[in-house]
Amino acid sequence: MKRTLEITQAMIDGYGRINGDNDIIHYDHDYAVERGFNGTLLHGPHMTAFAADLGAMRFGPEWLTRGKLHTKWIGPVYPGDTFVASVADDGSLNATSSDRTVMVGSIELVD
Repeated sequence: MKRTLEITQAMIDGYGRINGDNDIIHYDHDYAVERGFNGTLLHGPHMTAFAADLGAMRFGPEWLTRGKLHTKWIGPVYPGDTFVASVADDGSLNATSSDRTVMVGSIELVD
């Protein structure tokens, strides 16, 4: 099972308004480039939210009461990237952004 999204600055801006993260690295392209990135950065919790969607798709309503999600962010995601989060049959989670691994983890139900 997988989810594919085209990342836009508008998505990053919208998520920032919701979560209150005003760190300039997410909004100012030149600032992010000066710090060694290719552009502004998608918020890590935003990546995790895409993974949580996979848990809900896989387990349905049980996900809300028994779902367990573990993620580790290991690479940046930029506007213009294609973000693909996938979960294997064993519950292992992998996410890529323009063919670079950017997040790993697991999805499962617990008792």
